[in-house]
Parts: sequence; structure tokens; C-alpha cells
Amino acid sequence: MGGTGTRERASTRLTRDRGLCFQMNFSAARFCVLTLVSVCEAYSIGLPITQAKKPVWQSTSFAKRLWPFRHRLQPVRQANQRPVQSLFQPSRSTKQDFGQKATGRDVKLTNHHDNLYSCPITIGTPGQEFNVTFDTSSSITWVFSIHAPLAHSRKHEYKRYNRELSRTHYTKYKRFDVLYDSGQVTGYLSEDRVTIAGLTIKNQSFGKALLGPDLFRHTTNDGILGLGLGNIDGEEEPSVFDNMVSQGLLEAPVFSIYLNRYGSGGPDSVLTFGGTNPYYCEEDFTFVDLTEPHGWQFKIDRVQPSSGDGIFSESGYQAVVDSSSSFIVGPFEEVHALNTQLGGMLFEGNHGLYNYKFNCSEVDNLPDVEFIVSGKKLPLSSRDYIAKMKEKGESFCVSSICGMKWIEGGEPDWFLGLSFMRAYYSQFDKGNRRIGFAKAYSFPRI
Repeated sequence: MGGTGTRERASTRLTRDRGLCFQMNFSAARFCVLTLVSVCEAYSIGLPITQAKKPVWQSTSFAKRLWPFRHRLQPVRQANQRPVQSLFQPSRSTKQDFGQKATGRDVKLTNHHDNLYSCPITIGTPGQEFNVTFDTSSSITWVFSIHAPLAHSRKHEYKRYNRELSRTHYTKYKRFDVLYDSGQVTGYLSEDRVTIAGLTIKNQSFGKALLGPDLFRHTTNDGILGLGLGNIDGEEEPSVFDNMVSQGLLEAPVFSIYLNRYGSGGPDSVLTFGGTNPYYCEEDFTFVDLTEPHGWQFKIDRVQPSSGDGIFSESGYQAVVDSSSSFIVGPFEEVHALNTQLGGMLFEGNHGLYNYKFNCSEVDNLPDVEFIVSGKKLPLSSRDYIAKMKEKGESFCVSSICGMKWIEGGEPDWFLGLSFMRAYYSQFDKGNRRIGFAKAYSFPRI
């Protein structure tokens, strides 16, 4: 039967060590999507930072402030994009151009209105099923414990892990506390078998949460799957992906992510462990080396519109790929300059988003935004960085490139969230300590 334990022998304490944050409240004004209410208190899911005195590589994204409003203010789809019923597949010749075959093990991801993507996992023997949000910026995996109180105000009652039902459970007697923008997750670490994409990881450490953020009552998720690089937040506890590699479960020490657009009619979003699939991309990968040992962090040389001077730093910018963030987040001054150069963007004083002041049907006239990585341009079209929002039957468009001011050092400069990841098929290569980006296949809009 499952292991037991009542005394805490050690503590895993995760603390937020972040910069200037904003609390967001709903605004009735047509172009005032979100209003800044206070500083240094962010109201969002805000997935965890890491411990103090460690390289800060986990998510602190501005875009997550949309989470409290998803049940009231939802992105409809990318601008000028209409849902289709048919499933378009790329031609055979397109897939053969790469001279490669698909490798690895796939798990289908569920797209929640372009806000987040989730996948199924099981924990224990026999397996207990959970639906979790995968997070490339965090290494910790956790689900709610059977001892966590049910959220009666939540439409979806989260599934809870019961150690007594698993014959492979082991209690580690270590407490974990994860501080989110919206509240704290508190519980204990355990070990058990975790299965995803048909791969079973033995003796995997994970958190059993007793208390969680209130915002989880607005989602259909039961926890977080951490796909960050490195041990679990300072402890000698390998992450799920690290254990996949060390236990010899993968053909190669990589995973790859393809994310579709909600209602696009394209193929399902897919997370592939142990390889890549050329089906999902139009070109070869552009690779960039990692710059930190504890996360998927790399250097951006420059950010610029396709028409304009752009923004740059002599030393470049540090960036992370952050699947827990809906939007793209960068330094406030640079983001302001970039959105200004794009034209047609209206920054509403103290408001957190840049609104497109013309009709959404005209966003195709906007220039591309180019991220220069390893000397190569990675362009985002307006279809990628403009989000169409809907409130009370009215539609309007906003830039998904948002600014943030940091008080203390240590943060990456840019967080490339889902708006970026939908445009680029991404390969996370632990063996070569690099990340690869290939333009995602463009499925037609009808």
C-alpha cells in the first residue's frame, strides 16, 4: 500500500522574487481591456518563480493577468481567423521535403481558447487520471491531494490524488509551498509512477497540493506538469523530463511542441517526447544555445518591426519560452517603442495592453515583428501577434506584446508565450543544450 508519514522532515520553499507587478481589474470601457489597480501585487495565475538566490527563469508573465477574466473576456481567435469544419493536411511532398521521418511519442494537447493548453497524465499504480497544464518555464509537477477541499464554486471539480489507492506511492516527508500571483499552493512532495504519452516514469517526485490558488476554480485543470530544465526548484528532485532521459525512455533527450490556433481547422496540438515531426513545420530549425543551466533560456540579438528601426541592446536580450503565458512579455520601454513603431496602437495611459485603434479587418496592414536569434529573423505576422477580443458582443483587437518593468535584476528580458509558440514549432534539446525554432506549418484560413 501507499507510504505514510505525518511529520515534516524538510521543507521545499518556493518564493516569488519578481519585479514590478500589477493587479488587474475588469474595465467597462471599450478600449480599456484591463485596468491597473495596484503595484507589486499581481492578480493572475503567475506560475512560480524559483528560490531566492537562484537564477530566475520561471514565469512572471504579464499576459497571465487575463486568467481571472477568461470566463468574462475571452480571446475569440487570432484576427481575421474564422473557424472551419474541415481538417486540412499538408501535402505529401511538403512532408517529404525535409528528408526526415517523425520520431518520438506524442500526446494530444487540448486548446482552451488559445489561453492555455493541457494534456492528460496518470499517477500511481493503478493510474489515477489528471488533466494538467504543461509549463516549459517550471520544473515542478503537482496535482491536488485527496485531502484538499473541493472548490464548490467551480464548475469543474478537480480530480484529487489518493495515495492509498496506489501501491507504488512513497511519501517523501518534504513540504512544498509555491507562491503564485493569485495565491499559494501548499502541500507535500511524494514519489510515484507518472505516465504520459505511454511513457511511465518511475519514482517521480511531484507535489500533492492541499491548498491552491482560487483561480484554478475557473479552469478545468487538476494541476501543473513542469517541463522546465533542471531539478525541482533547488531540491535534488529531477523533473519529469529529466527522469524520462535518465531512465532511458526516449530515443533522444528532446521534446517538441506544436500548438494550433483555436478554431483554425488545423491538426491537433501535440507534445512529442523524444523527437520531432516534420509534418508540423515548413522549414529547417534555427538553433540557439542555452545561456543558463537551470532553464530554457537563450539570447535574442534584436527585436524589430519589418518596417522601422527596431529595438536592441549591445549585449542582446535574455529570453525564455513560456508555455504558461498567453502573450509575449518584454521590457516596458522596448515594448512601448516597438508597439509605437508598428502604427495604429493606442496605449491607454495606465492600462496594460496596446489596443489597435482601427477596425480589426485592417490588421493585415500591420508590419511583421522580427525576433533576431542566432543571426536569423524569426518573424511574427500580425495574425500571430494581434489577438481579437470580444466583450458583450463587441469585438476589438489588442497587441499580444506587453510590457513589464522589473525592480530587481535576474529576470529574463523576454517571455515568449503562446502567441510566439503558435507561430513556431519548438524543439527543446537537453542533450545539445539548445532550443530550435521552425516556422509552423500555415494551415489555410477559409
